[in-house]
Amino acid sequence: MASKIPSGSKRTRDPSTQRVKVKFLINIPLKVDSEVEAKKRCGYLLDALIDGFREEDRKLIKDKNGKVVLEDVAVIFGMNGKYNANLAEVLKKLQTFRYNCKYDIKYSIITYTWGSGGTIAPNATMTPYQDIREHLKKDAATTKLVEELRGGDPACLVYFSFVDSDTVRFNFIYSEYLQIVREELDKDSIPPTVMSTGYEFVHDSKHHIGSWLDRWIRVAMAEVDPLLVYYPEPNFCVLVCDGLNTLQESFIKPRRKTNEYKMESPVLISQVKKRAHFKAVFPDRNPIIIIDPERFSLRGEGLITGQSCLDARKLAICAYSNGVLTNKETYIKEDRPNETKLLKGVTGLNRGFIIDLLNSKDDKEFEKLSQKNPYRMYEEDAKPLVDAIREARELKKFFYEFNDKLPE
Repeated sequence: MASKIPSGSKRTRDPSTQRVKVKFLINIPLKVDSEVEAKKRCGYLLDALIDGFREEDRKLIKDKNGKVVLEDVAVIFGMNGKYNANLAEVLKKLQTFRYNCKYDIKYSIITYTWGSGGTIAPNATMTPYQDIREHLKKDAATTKLVEELRGGDPACLVYFSFVDSDTVRFNFIYSEYLQIVREELDKDSIPPTVMSTGYEFVHDSKHHIGSWLDRWIRVAMAEVDPLLVYYPEPNFCVLVCDGLNTLQESFIKPRRKTNEYKMESPVLISQVKKRAHFKAVFPDRNPIIIIDPERFSLRGEGLITGQSCLDARKLAICAYSNGVLTNKETYIKEDRPNETKLLKGVTGLNRGFIIDLLNSKDDKEFEKLSQKNPYRMYEEDAKPLVDAIREARELKKFFYEFNDKLPE
């Protein structure tokens, strides 16, 4: 379902989706611990990329040297780390690294450091994720690759595909994205501005089921409104505007606090959604497969991971993240009316409404509590928020009931 943000006049395009070229520039920030490991990871990702496309979607051509090249895709690696003299020397060597993969893929490597003495974020003491992604997307090597992908075709759609370096399997996600774009163009000749198919952890991980359930919650909520979900940094795409070679919008949050470096995708999307022809989609399609972080733990009968929307607090943060909810009053938890004024701490208090709504003990309590909705969306009462939480709650209830029926 497309976002309800007014889209303005339709983009003028040939509705024949067969003639619209869709290409991807894959942005991969890669933390460097050693020269050997960085080369190994870079090579692995380049080899694995072919499986981002189903066979019928793989456009293979021969270059002037007779090498088979995977067309319509390029990769920009941002090798980085916290500055020290040894790392600076390693990164200097990595700038000229070339990998001979089975199918030749256009790619470039840029290197940079952060923290005191670094090339970006000199005051950072924690990993500056926002700055790392921002530097990568606007570097001259990135814009050059976009220019090459466009090839002088003004109708060509170029997407920045944001992917993490811990990717294990691309799982045909680019074939999925091609199909999503075709379907959306068939509907109204307007391509998606933002899209994601989400992520799951590797199937032999104890966290896999939790990541699978979390993705289902996001898909269900996105069916109601696609901006009520968090678009995960390991796998989301943003359309580059016609005539440009990078995204105008920034990953860096305006007026951010010290060491406020996370939640890169909502920072970007909160700006991208202001485009005249904005459309977001988060459908049930093949997700990217990644390694589960060591820091993750499981709870809730083993179904809830550290980032899961089955957790009411996480769901509240996700629903709020893209900036479509505005406060019309202050939620009062007790059995009395909301405060019509916006009290101090209203953001946290109103997130409490989302938490309480998802955790309602039964349908009667849910419907009663939904009448205290303190939000607006698109200058109207935020009914889609209640509908989306209803979908999430029904799925969560089903998951737990099904889990209880499984043998010990």
